[in-house]
Amino acid sequence: MTEDFNRVSLDSDVTNKLDLLKQHTGLTPNYLARIGLCYSLNEPRPPNPAEYDTDGQTINRYTLLGEHDSLYMALVRKRMLNDGRDPDSELYDYFLGHLNRGVDHLAGRVSDLDDFHDLIPEDLKDAADK
Repeated sequence: MTEDFNRVSLDSDVTNKLDLLKQHTGLTPNYLARIGLCYSLNEPRPPNPAEYDTDGQTINRYTLLGEHDSLYMALVRKRMLNDGRDPDSELYDYFLGHLNRGVDHLAGRVSDLDDFHDLIPEDLKDAADK
């Protein structure tokens, strides 16, 4: 699928995890998904989109990414190029792979808002303290 997709269909387990994360943190699913996307983009190995179904919640892409849509999509496209993938033909699947994997991993590491601090790399924490 090309970059012009308007809706995103999440994995069914990821949808449930978003609901649980929302209950524990008070953050809406779109913010949690954005954090998950960035978390996944920072992981060294590429995601495997085949690990996830599309039977979960369907979200409007603008609702999901907001006014920073072009920034998030540029990050995904850059990561695809770094991984030797074709953004013109694989963008939707790769985007979904990162989104689903990121939320999946967040769910295993976050039980309340304080846990987000632990996800910040130490060098960034040190820079903020100065």
